[in-house]
Amino acid sequence: MNEKRKNLTEPKSCYYTNSFCDQSFEDLQESEAFFIYPSEPLILATTIYETVKQLQLYGAKKNWVSWEKLSVSGQIIFCEICKAIRTSKLIIANITTANFNVFFELGYAIGLKKPVLPVRDISYVEQKQIIDEIGIFDTIGYETFTNSKELVSKITSKKSFSPTIYTAIDIKQRQPIFYIKSHIDTDGSLKLTSRLKKSYFRFRSFDPKETSRLSLHEAYNQVMSSVTVIAHLMDDNRGGATVHNARAAFICGMALAAGKHVLMLQEGSNYRPIDYRDIIIQYNNADAIPGIMEDVLRKTADSIQQIQFNQDILPKGLLERIDLGDVAAENEISTLTNYFVKTPQFQQTRQGHARIVVGRKGAGKSALFYGVRNQLLPQRNILTVDLKPEGHQFTKLREKVLENLTDGMKLHVLTTFWYYLLLLEITNKVIEMERNTAFQSATSIKRFEEIQKLYEEHTSSEGDFSERLMNLVNRIINKIPTETKLEIQNSDITNAIYNKEIKGLVKILNEHIKDFFQIWILFDNIDKGFPTHGVEKEDILILRCLLEASRKIQNTFQNNKLNCITTVFIRRDVYDLLIDETPDRGKEQFVNLDWSDIELLKELLLKRFIYQAPELSGNFEDVWANLFELHVFGENSFQYIINRTFLRPRDVLNFVRKCIQIAISRNHDRVSTEDIQIAEQQFSEDMRNELRYEIRDIFSSEKDMLLAFMSANKYLTKEDIQLILFDVGIQEENIERFIDILLWFSFLGVKKGEDEYYSYNFLYNLEKQKLLIKNEGPTSVCFCIHPAFRMSLKV
Repeated sequence: MNEKRKNLTEPKSCYYTNSFCDQSFEDLQESEAFFIYPSEPLILATTIYETVKQLQLYGAKKNWVSWEKLSVSGQIIFCEICKAIRTSKLIIANITTANFNVFFELGYAIGLKKPVLPVRDISYVEQKQIIDEIGIFDTIGYETFTNSKELVSKITSKKSFSPTIYTAIDIKQRQPIFYIKSHIDTDGSLKLTSRLKKSYFRFRSFDPKETSRLSLHEAYNQVMSSVTVIAHLMDDNRGGATVHNARAAFICGMALAAGKHVLMLQEGSNYRPIDYRDIIIQYNNADAIPGIMEDVLRKTADSIQQIQFNQDILPKGLLERIDLGDVAAENEISTLTNYFVKTPQFQQTRQGHARIVVGRKGAGKSALFYGVRNQLLPQRNILTVDLKPEGHQFTKLREKVLENLTDGMKLHVLTTFWYYLLLLEITNKVIEMERNTAFQSATSIKRFEEIQKLYEEHTSSEGDFSERLMNLVNRIINKIPTETKLEIQNSDITNAIYNKEIKGLVKILNEHIKDFFQIWILFDNIDKGFPTHGVEKEDILILRCLLEASRKIQNTFQNNKLNCITTVFIRRDVYDLLIDETPDRGKEQFVNLDWSDIELLKELLLKRFIYQAPELSGNFEDVWANLFELHVFGENSFQYIINRTFLRPRDVLNFVRKCIQIAISRNHDRVSTEDIQIAEQQFSEDMRNELRYEIRDIFSSEKDMLLAFMSANKYLTKEDIQLILFDVGIQEENIERFIDILLWFSFLGVKKGEDEYYSYNFLYNLEKQKLLIKNEGPTSVCFCIHPAFRMSLKV
């Protein structure tokens, strides 16, 4: 091969033609670097163009190329960009603004394992927040500049560049699809999710409502372990669309370079970026989505049949084989049983002693949901109804109906709504269980057909629970008059909710459930769309009425002496408001997820380590010593990591995974102290951004108030905190509430002696924490910033 083209990777196929690549690479010469950047704003594009000119003068024998110098006349534009990327030693990408073409090409370069250097003009301050929210580039790092001379200096000062990531990753055969969910549950996203659930394949997803940011390592691992990547792009006019669509463009660019099947599904008729305009599929009617997906699902099936696993894969070291699973339990349904930790809270819930499971976001509520469900489902004498809507489907109900009702009518409509919905879901589950056994005799066939017919008279079985829930909401909106409160009566509400008389359905359902010992109703995600500490009164009423309706369901089947158990999984802040709004506070049994026992966190990690690397043996300390340096600055390395989390499984898994990823990228066979420090920087940024979004839900008019603590002391008096908040514009009347919020979220804690106490040490009971402050006396109390945020804020 010509020396000038030694780094060239010629493609075997082209996604534009969906066939073999027809481009010629014979006369191409290797360039020192290829610059990708947006054409607008013009002044910024001019700076990059001037940089290229200066570099050409600096190194006349080297070939520095910008996209504007490509010969694209009569050619497919991206084909020329693809060739330029493949024949360059380095890709320099200007990420100052969220340009979809640039992000797509940058992802494409990383997918080809090319060295990349992102650069950003720091004088464009307002754009930085968008880049931070995308979350990928603070992991990869970037150079900053304000003029071409400065950028030339930073580029030429670099002695060498290596691929950003080059890790061998196996395809996840059981979950071959990676799905980039939109942050808003539109009709289209619900239809797409429902279709994926009904397909043959299991899938993994990135849900921005669950995890606000996606690191580069995580994006790379998810893409490379997939056969297919599917992204649901948002209409440009929706809030947050820029961040979501930019992230999706980056990931899909990476996936296409890696030879994955890619479906970019765009709602509405928006402008399509030139790089992927020929592969993006737009829709204006959500009903078209199932048909659109047929092609990519067929290709996925064909590819899985052809894949020969573990071939052409580089030998892996011990660290490379450690996969801690996903921080979102939804992405590891099939493997969770292999390393699920049966905590005391699990035992209580499984024994039916918990009407409500309470925990802060990331505490493991969904994992517990699946843990209980997975134990119940195989038992044929137990009817298990597991309900997990994709998001909050009640905004339309609240805006179109509830605001026109009196408080008493709100209670009636919501209780009736939930009772009917739960009744239909139990019926649907009975039909599902009997479908495979009904044809054993003429009697059982007739019995099955009777209940199926009655069910279909009330609702359609098409779609998943989220779609059925939305269909019922829409039916209520269409039938209940909304002009004035006086026109709405209880009978109007009941008739609007029930499609027809339900006595017949209840009667035949009672006949079908006689053979069951118990009915379990597990309900998760009801608060998924609720803002943290920004929950409205109607949201709490929706939850209260769900619990009340479940009691009515229990009464409906009491003649069969059937034990009906309902367990609802909710966030801690939602539970606190529920108790405040509930007259009979002692009626609900609850379980509080608590990971303060460090041994449980050790067990959580140990099970995952051993599952991936069975040759690891011994107790946790032995296994940890094989994988990690034992000390960081003289402190036990595991305790060092734990002290920088909120004692939540999600935090611990996220931090430890980052440590392992950093070590692998630096060719270490064991996680070093320096690896842990680099991982801590990334983890700290994640924690700060996650908290920033949660605080923004409460104080929507405020910017990133956490930055007010940049370079602050880690120990502060109350007066120090008040001055910091006042200086950045927090109104005096809001300061006390803001301090309470920071205490509840564990950003701030209380220092007593040598110890630090945060809200999770009190199970998020703010009153107990404030009592500690009161007992210490206002003049002697010293507040502290949690170690999780100190590195990000340079505390």
